Amino acid sequence: MIRITVFLALLILIAGTSWGAGNPITDMSWLSVSSPGNCKTTDNAIVTAQQVLGTGTGFGCLRTLIFPQFAAGVGWTTQITGFLPVQATTAGLVTGTVPGYVVEIRNGAGATQTNAGTTALIDSSNGGCLGFWESITGQALKHADAAIDSGAAARVNYTGLAIRGKCSGGSDTQVPGLGQGPMQLQIIAPNATALAQATGQLSYIYDGGTFQWQVTVNPVDIFNAKQRWTAPLYQGGDYVTAFSVVNASASAQTVSVTLRDDNGNQIGSPTATPSLAPGCGCNQWQQSAVGGYFAGTVSDLFGNIGTATGTIEFDGSSGPIMVLVLRTVKNSLGSVPAR
Repeated sequence: MIRITVFLALLILIAGTSWGAGNPITDMSWLSVSSPGNCKTTDNAIVTAQQVLGTGTGFGCLRTLIFPQFAAGVGWTTQITGFLPVQATTAGLVTGTVPGYVVEIRNGAGATQTNAGTTALIDSSNGGCLGFWESITGQALKHADAAIDSGAAARVNYTGLAIRGKCSGGSDTQVPGLGQGPMQLQIIAPNATALAQATGQLSYIYDGGTFQWQVTVNPVDIFNAKQRWTAPLYQGGDYVTAFSVVNASASAQTVSVTLRDDNGNQIGSPTATPSLAPGCGCNQWQQSAVGGYFAGTVSDLFGNIGTATGTIEFDGSSGPIMVLVLRTVKNSLGSVPAR
């Protein structure tokens, strides 16, 4: 009940501030009067107004999306944008005639804070009061929640970490360090059509003083996680390949990372095998679908392999994982397709 109350309070607060979205309490176009017959998702997950708000009636389809990596602090900003294309007039909504959606954004259970050489889980740091500094509103948030209407878009900017005054009993206070790891989006929409079109994007922005990096990536549906991923490898000279791998299963597992040249021959050997804590591996409201992560560069894990091209492979030992691969070339940063 505490989490429902907090969610309800944040919906009222954030609807008119950082997201610039509608009030999800009075504008309930994200729920249908009757339970959707088919959400067209793998598990056909449906939530109710009682589950989300603790009050009212209505039903919505649920989808869980994951960004394998965010970065906030030490020059990094993570900007998350939610949007919904224009929807057709639809009968049977709790309010209104055009579908919208509700989104909750929160860090995955394995996300960490690193400061002065010490790394700890965000969820357990500062007595559970550690969150993110949201620069549009100038406040500390544990998670961001909003209703987004048909044809609308909205965003949050996480520029660093902060202690939440409402949790600590003091005022919102920015703290040093780097927050990173997986970020989760949970979307609720009144029907399968709106659910499939409602989504978000994450932009990494790094201010290096004399240069700036920026790249935008799309989330991965929890049900699109898989045991093996492969991406192109360009390493050495002006190229640096970086990656983040996240456990998307309900069991702890290790991940093997392998480099191969253009002929399929293995390049070097990793100095460590990432071991990742579990999430729930599920599409359930306010549950962390993913667990631990490992982030680094090819040089971090393989040392100096010189200049190499080919592929980088990621294999979960016992279940599905998610991968994000990025590449820097001099002062530019780009995403690399992983399949």
